[in-house]
Amino acid sequence: MTLIVSAIQAQRFVNITLDGAQTVSSIAQDKQGVIWLGTENGLYSYDGYHSYRHYADHAFSNTRVNALAFKGSMLYLATGSGILAFETQTYSYVSTPAKEHFDNESQRKLLKEQRVLDVRNEKATLGSDVYALLHTPKGLLTGSISGLRLNQRLIPLRQGEQPLVNALAYDAKRKCYWVGTEGALYCADLQLRHFSKIEELNGNSVKCLAEDNEGKLYIGTDNGLYSLSIHNVLEHYVHDSRDAASIPNNIVWACFVDKWQNVWIGTDNGLSRLSTHTYYEYMPLDKLTFTGEGNCLHAILQTKNGDWWLGGTNGLIWQGCVWYKQNNQQYPLTHNRVRKIYEDHEGDLWACTDHGINLLQRSSQLMMNFIVYDKSGKYSTAWAYDILEDRQGRIWMASYMGGIFVINKQKLVTAIAHSRTSSITATASCIADAHFTDQGKNALSGIHVGQMVMDGKGMIWASTYNRLDRIDPVRMTVEHTANVGAINYLMADSHGNVWVGDNSSVKCYDVAASKGREARLADIQSHEWQIGGKVSTMCDVEGKIWVVSDDECCVLDKNGKSFRFIIPVLSPLTMAYSKSEHVVVMGGNDGVVRVRADLAEPSAAASQKEKMQLFLTGVIVNGAQVMDGAQASAGHADEAPLYLKKLTLESDENNFTLQLSDLPFGDHPSRVYAYRLEGIDHDWHYLNQGNLDIVYNGLPYGDYQLAVHVLDGEGNIGEEVYSLDISILPPWYLSIWARLFYLALAIGAVWGGMKFYLVRERLAEEQRQKAEILEQVDARMKFFASLAERLKAAVNHRSFEEVTQLVNSSLVVDSTAMADLPNEVAQGAPTSDSTPSTEVAAESENPAEEASLQKPMTLSEADQRLLREVNEAIEKHMIDSDFNVTSLQEIIGIGGKQLYRKIKAMTGKTPVEYIRGIRLRKAAMMLKEGKFSVSEVMYSVGFSNSSYFSKCFSKEYGMTPTEFMKVKS
Repeated sequence: MTLIVSAIQAQRFVNITLDGAQTVSSIAQDKQGVIWLGTENGLYSYDGYHSYRHYADHAFSNTRVNALAFKGSMLYLATGSGILAFETQTYSYVSTPAKEHFDNESQRKLLKEQRVLDVRNEKATLGSDVYALLHTPKGLLTGSISGLRLNQRLIPLRQGEQPLVNALAYDAKRKCYWVGTEGALYCADLQLRHFSKIEELNGNSVKCLAEDNEGKLYIGTDNGLYSLSIHNVLEHYVHDSRDAASIPNNIVWACFVDKWQNVWIGTDNGLSRLSTHTYYEYMPLDKLTFTGEGNCLHAILQTKNGDWWLGGTNGLIWQGCVWYKQNNQQYPLTHNRVRKIYEDHEGDLWACTDHGINLLQRSSQLMMNFIVYDKSGKYSTAWAYDILEDRQGRIWMASYMGGIFVINKQKLVTAIAHSRTSSITATASCIADAHFTDQGKNALSGIHVGQMVMDGKGMIWASTYNRLDRIDPVRMTVEHTANVGAINYLMADSHGNVWVGDNSSVKCYDVAASKGREARLADIQSHEWQIGGKVSTMCDVEGKIWVVSDDECCVLDKNGKSFRFIIPVLSPLTMAYSKSEHVVVMGGNDGVVRVRADLAEPSAAASQKEKMQLFLTGVIVNGAQVMDGAQASAGHADEAPLYLKKLTLESDENNFTLQLSDLPFGDHPSRVYAYRLEGIDHDWHYLNQGNLDIVYNGLPYGDYQLAVHVLDGEGNIGEEVYSLDISILPPWYLSIWARLFYLALAIGAVWGGMKFYLVRERLAEEQRQKAEILEQVDARMKFFASLAERLKAAVNHRSFEEVTQLVNSSLVVDSTAMADLPNEVAQGAPTSDSTPSTEVAAESENPAEEASLQKPMTLSEADQRLLREVNEAIEKHMIDSDFNVTSLQEIIGIGGKQLYRKIKAMTGKTPVEYIRGIRLRKAAMMLKEGKFSVSEVMYSVGFSNSSYFSKCFSKEYGMTPTEFMKVKS
């Protein structure tokens, strides 16, 4: 495979730009495979998709990192201000003098720059003049400004002043040591006695050294990157402004070979990776042809003798050294649009173009062009799309706007050879032996025929836009299938089965399993696989069908599991399998990808289990990176994303992005993934947009679980490769404490409501009881008044006057007694017409009260009238418990202050005390008579609370109402 092998020598660099840094001075890799970078501004990490900053501006971590070294999960940094230690499991810096003394200017000045690290001996003191060190069986080898030393003993590299030693490396393949200096590269024996200079590198300042498993030594200099193979072949890589795949800068500070044998280059203009994948190799077209012209490849063929042919929109390429195209005078082609390349049974090469078909003349290696016509001359193969040879040695040709043409090969070759006698560039023409169009008895489904294949029974299958036809080449009859949708690709596998690819699926017609050649098309069983995308090309690879859709390749196995992977670098439009090389070559726009054919289902090999894992490498919340350098410098990071099992976010942090990585630079194909957030998603979402970022916005609070699975070849959900618990905390007003508070409020509200209800019911009951009692009191008073009237009428004799008075005094309640009572208070003595009942009310067992009531008062006529109005108002509203001073002043019609002064002056009491006193005197009178209960008396005199009534009565008379009633009775 000369074409491919020769192109491999042209290495392709993948360049990565870091946000916030330009110079990469050191490189390391952790056990998961993540790349760590030391730059002029601080520490970075890189996962193949994103770079992450691990320093804060203007902090101790914002310093040049000269060297990196791992010890377990601890990453040590040799910086411009000493040694820093970064815990990669928590993304935090641990305590070191360089960290603790940063804020103290006097102590910071004592810190020395460190250029190398010795993790074997952490207590070793290395000066800032040491640039390289290497542990050897003979001791510690160090390189410094003053030269090379072994255990502090100088080992001279040359006569006179010793050069600065920048780099040291042990070569296990060659059994030697490499010493890189300012101006030369030396090779030393294991005894460190003999040093030989590599003359080809003389004058180069060697800054770094790294060796891969094959013994290739990579040498970083101020003049680009060199590589020295095990066979001492030296290659030089420099920056080329015309080539984006060249190294980004010629000043190379760091070289590092990772566990997958990728070579990482740190330059003055960012990071670069030289991939050495074993499962695929990419070859840009310019490295194949050594020209700048492009070609979007649509056809690839490897002939029986191993030659490779590539055809597309810009001609036909043979072995990368001959390019057939219209403007090539030496190797002309009638049209640059090549649609099909075919090799027949005799090894002749045919190429279908948009100006007929070309047959390669082996002797001259020139293309002989011809066009085949039908007998009427109406249809031709001018736009030839496909060609094949049947078992009878006839050539079948498919044409756009022309149908299918059939002609005997020998007849066709003779016609072409005859036309060449007149002109070497002449286009031959001949008449087809048979012709199929969309008209007539054996009509095709359409006249635009895109592809043809021959199955295992010798039948010819042809595709028109959305129909599939089968032609019997013996009987020359046509049989149609039902509408199968848009046919994008048609092929036959090694067993003779026919495969059809459309916009979303692949269908296989199992011709090999059908009985006999005469089986009807409708009787052939078919199997269908849902791909989920438009099929662009297919290929039989050792019994497995590789189906390409965009940049995904689905590997279908009729007898087992299927899987899919991402095709690196390009989206293929064609592919071919090489049995001799055991590779699949895929062609696309201006390039070719060579993929190992034995690429297996990753889960089938235990050694590849680790490669199926996904890692969480970054979290963005509300547009800002979390667990970043600022948090690491401040010591606020608790756990690195890589080790995160549960992500807890505040309620206002519900817009986030999870940045996953499968480390695409690893020596394994990237799979196609689907994810679903259980608790919010009902369907699966696919990760196939160039990165593995999962974005959610406005997520409601709650608990969720993210699950990421691989997709198999049919687009079904496969095994889980990553999961993460996510918790969005509720807002403060929905937190547990807020809910407890709401519960307490609810309980309080219920309790208050119940209390209000009970109080209302109690008050209603009291009002009902009061009304009943007042009604009974009123009834009793009416009864006694009525009885007294009847007794007076019955014994209306003057001799019984005294008896009548006695009875009346005992039974009759004078309705005017209380109206006259205030007059007695005002005049100090009872009126002449007062009944004995009212006199009872004036009598008191309290001498002080009795003296007060009988104290003579001199009032003006106006005051007497006012007091009488007051007394009448109080008497009238005696039963009203809501009657108060405000009500009194509204009835009397004078202001509150004036009423207060008047009553105070006339009675010596405040209006409140005066009203209460009259109520209590009325109560005492009624209790003394013994005709009413205490409750009846209480409600009758305007009290509604028994305890308050008892308190006021006791204060007035020195005993409770009950006691008063007993004593007086």
